[in-house]
Amino acid sequence: MHQPATERRFANAPCEFSRGTDLATLALASARDHGLTVTPNTFSVWYEYHRGGTPELNRVLDILLSTKLGLNEERFASLHAKYLGGPQAYLALRGTSERMQQTIAAVMTLLHGAGQDASRFGAAVQHAAEEVIVQQPSIVGLLRGLLAQAQDVVARTRLMEADLARNADLMQSMQRTLDEVRRDAMTDKLTALANRRHFDDTMQTMAGHATNDASDLALILIDIDHFKRINDRFGHPVGDQVLQLVATTVRRNLRADDFAARYGGEEFAILLPATGSGAAAAIANRLREAFASNRVVVRESRLSIGVVTISAGVATYRPGESMADWLRRTDTALYAAKQDGRNRVTQAE
Repeated sequence: MHQPATERRFANAPCEFSRGTDLATLALASARDHGLTVTPNTFSVWYEYHRGGTPELNRVLDILLSTKLGLNEERFASLHAKYLGGPQAYLALRGTSERMQQTIAAVMTLLHGAGQDASRFGAAVQHAAEEVIVQQPSIVGLLRGLLAQAQDVVARTRLMEADLARNADLMQSMQRTLDEVRRDAMTDKLTALANRRHFDDTMQTMAGHATNDASDLALILIDIDHFKRINDRFGHPVGDQVLQLVATTVRRNLRADDFAARYGGEEFAILLPATGSGAAAAIANRLREAFASNRVVVRESRLSIGVVTISAGVATYRPGESMADWLRRTDTALYAAKQDGRNRVTQAE
């Protein structure tokens, strides 16, 4: 007999939900059984271990468990960085997260529909029983039997809804953990901008869109002038504050579709979609002027460290060129800006 589509979905949808719930429960239990704080790193490593999707991770962790070597948050951070820290990992986590959300929505919709259908059926049977109780007493027993079955369906549906509700907190906790892991994999902790890995992926993606749309795409590379002097004279904590100041200023001066990242050290990178070289140079100069016109003061001591300036190189993407070539042209422009006296913006030829 042909099985209705709704019933097929109802049969299949809870399977993925149940597996995700079981894996999350195992991951949380394993972390706590080994005296570990449940962090994004420990949770995701244990989750992947029980899922069995990364055999090399399982092999290494099995060795650690058998030799009873120290299991601590630092070791799990190392495991996470080595086996789960790449762009494929956070893309996979995002896919898993989205599939769980879809599964929850499907199950809730089916349960709600099943409950409504059963309730309507029960009400219809009750109404029919009331109408025929006088005219057809012989079938009252049959109708009452059908009513009892309908009520049983309603009761079982309500139990399923209650069971799903009891797992809602766990699912929400899993969702938050997956989101934290994904953000951690894409974000520079000091500046809260995107990290180099995220930048590389986004650069490739934006270049593809620009090629398909035949639109402009500009890249700005920024370097803090004489940053080593700041670190040497005032110390690395002050240097970190300067990096945070640059990141905040960059963030405030960009448009919604622009993308900024800490490229490395004291360098920052900005991708500007639908922007030509001249417009990108104007944006870079606006950033440069924002720094050149203000003195920087240390938050805690109120010590003034003077004016912090930046230099920038600008280049637009040439369809078909490699990302390495595009970066090289932009970096050459940045180098020229620094060679010409710093505190300036240079466009690539």
